[in-house]
Amino acid sequence: MILQDYWESRASFYEVHDVLGRGILKHYLDKLRPQSLVDVGCGRGELFPLYERIPRVVALDFSLNMLEYAQRRVERHGFGIDLKRLDITKERLEERFDVALTRTVLMHIHPQDIKAAARNVAAMSDCLILFEYWEPKQIRVTAPHNWLHDYVGLFTDLGYRLEDSYARSDMPQVLFVFTQRSIRENKD
Repeated sequence: MILQDYWESRASFYEVHDVLGRGILKHYLDKLRPQSLVDVGCGRGELFPLYERIPRVVALDFSLNMLEYAQRRVERHGFGIDLKRLDITKERLEERFDVALTRTVLMHIHPQDIKAAARNVAAMSDCLILFEYWEPKQIRVTAPHNWLHDYVGLFTDLGYRLEDSYARSDMPQVLFVFTQRSIRENKD
């Protein structure tokens, strides 16, 4: 509840100004060309312009205030994005998507809840793009609501394989692309 209160209180001014990060995500989305995508932890909808060529997009967040700002962005720009409130540590959508995407979301999940969150994200797609805070060994002190998780271990334990990764040079953030066996088998 404390974490949810934190994000509810930040909704009116929280914005991630990260042109490079958006460019990296756009590159990977253009390469994958998904027909459907679920944005887990969409916040105020800053990434919505990246999804304009994707026919089916659902954006999730557990903060009502963040979703309110995301709804304003959808209406202002005419994005065809469905917004839903969901706590990824406790639930998931039953719908399947070509891609499930998180950006600086899982780093905010407490270590006791990260396995449940990973299972719920994984259940929604065979292809995962995680753009998360990560260092091989934590060397920076993070905010009390940030944790370093072993994303490769978490998702390989769920039957995924790391297909690609891109480590940023300007900050400790890595984009991971994981795929489930069924996608790899179809390509062979």
